[in-house]
Amino acid sequence: MKPLEIKGLIIQYYVNNQWVDVVSNVDLDIDERGEILAVVGESGCGKTTLGLAVAGLLPSNAKIARGYIKVFDKDVTSTSNSIKIAMIFQDALTSLNPLLTVGEQIAEIDIHHFKMSKKKAFEEAKKRLAEVGLPTTFVSKYPHELSGGQRQRVLIAMAIAMNPELIVADEPTTALDVTTQARVLILLRDLVKKLGIPMIYITHDLALASQIADKIAVMYAGQIVEYSNKYSLFKEPKHPYTQALLSSIPRVDVDVSELHIIKGEPPTPGSFPRGCRFHPRCPLAFSKCFVEEPIPRKVSSYGYVRCHLYG
Repeated sequence: MKPLEIKGLIIQYYVNNQWVDVVSNVDLDIDERGEILAVVGESGCGKTTLGLAVAGLLPSNAKIARGYIKVFDKDVTSTSNSIKIAMIFQDALTSLNPLLTVGEQIAEIDIHHFKMSKKKAFEEAKKRLAEVGLPTTFVSKYPHELSGGQRQRVLIAMAIAMNPELIVADEPTTALDVTTQARVLILLRDLVKKLGIPMIYITHDLALASQIADKIAVMYAGQIVEYSNKYSLFKEPKHPYTQALLSSIPRVDVDVSELHIIKGEPPTPGSFPRGCRFHPRCPLAFSKCFVEEPIPRKVSSYGYVRCHLYG
């Protein structure tokens, strides 16, 4: 059984007295424990909504209209299934309770989920802090006493404390400087590999995805337009949107006078164009792209692309 299997997923929000598709016909999977899947896309493309759905945290005005999400063959949407999924949010300061010490917040997980005594739970909290490279004395510190990178490490410690079946990390290093960002990412990657926890890593940054992920799903206007292992995606991107994203990233090994710019703006839910959703911005669009929505085409044994160029 797969750690994660998503099939035909449609997520809708109730907006202006109607249900509007935000995520459309998404198929994704994680095949092995410790595997990291990065979901990459522009702001507003639906990647955070996808992560919230996997974690079972969709807001009250959202619903899964069709499809399913399974974690180790257990349906996330079924209340009869007990699934432990940890979520790491991007803003650690607002994710942590300012009135409780770091130790109290980590220990609370063991007390609640594993019925540990308070004394033993605090000892476990110290071990978790050590695992993420923080001094055990931090159990008595409050969130405001820590730096951004330290707070993010605390969130990682809390995530692994519950021995989750899956981790969803939503841009967990966005608010950090580049050096701290790299350290936290390496820590996160090494921990999930060591503990064998599958993870979805949500980001808008392909460069960060290349550092941490095993597989990458590129998202545009609520759809996965390309899905591949990271080596194939960076070496030979298939979808014009993926190609455009990669050509807009500065590279140290290539001299360029000007970075590529993707013209236009991405569409918003409720106003997706007919046909291929990328065609208004695509330099390779032809007549079929304007009228017919492309279906995912398998381009290798491990990936697919949603584009008429491969029809």
